[in-house]
Amino acid sequence: MPAPMRTLAPLFWSPDLGIDYAAPSLSLDQLLPKVGQTASAYFERLDHIQPGETLQLIWCPPVSDLNGWSEQPSEIAQSHLLRVRIDGAAPMPPAPLLDIHQGQQRYRFQVLSCTPLLAFLQAQPLDPAAWQLVRIGDEHGNTRLNWDAPRWCARAQVQGLTYLVAGDGHEGHMQMLLEVGEQQWVGLLSVYLSPGGNDYDLGRRVLEGPELRSIRQALAKARPLSDSQDAYLER
Repeated sequence: MPAPMRTLAPLFWSPDLGIDYAAPSLSLDQLLPKVGQTASAYFERLDHIQPGETLQLIWCPPVSDLNGWSEQPSEIAQSHLLRVRIDGAAPMPPAPLLDIHQGQQRYRFQVLSCTPLLAFLQAQPLDPAAWQLVRIGDEHGNTRLNWDAPRWCARAQVQGLTYLVAGDGHEGHMQMLLEVGEQQWVGLLSVYLSPGGNDYDLGRRVLEGPELRSIRQALAKARPLSDSQDAYLER
């Protein structure tokens, strides 16, 4: 079987796109990359981007693009999944490099498809092999699930789904989208960000055993999240 397509979440925000990010409102249709369009984004060096590679990219509106979904959880519903083909390196903007771009590389790509993220995730069949929670080890050789002992947790409801985000106190950052039902809990997206690399795992998978227990405990102590800014996106 061919290897699954890699999924990444690059930084799309750039000062040379002709977008007035300080405007009181922005058009989602104008911001969102279009199928057939050439676009660009900033990738971390650990992403090891290769010209000619086909990738899935998570596109987020500006606030969550810069600061993460935890700052504007409602923007999960406006995020999209792009399938793209990398053309090659793109020139850096003529303006002075911003702190958010330090250490990142910019690549140009062709947009092959663009689908609302939640619609894509909810359309996937249940697959017990879609992904699994990451196990992390300590200096004594012991391992545990990355969600077992988060330093902090927060949650939000987004179009009937539960968004759960947490940090482990050791530069690890976790996120998950869940269908929480009476009979079963289904994970749709599992994210683990760490200094060693970032994992974005997509697919609907029933949580069971230690994984279910770990996520239940995290959700039980999670504080509620709300948007940090007023709504500014228009269709």
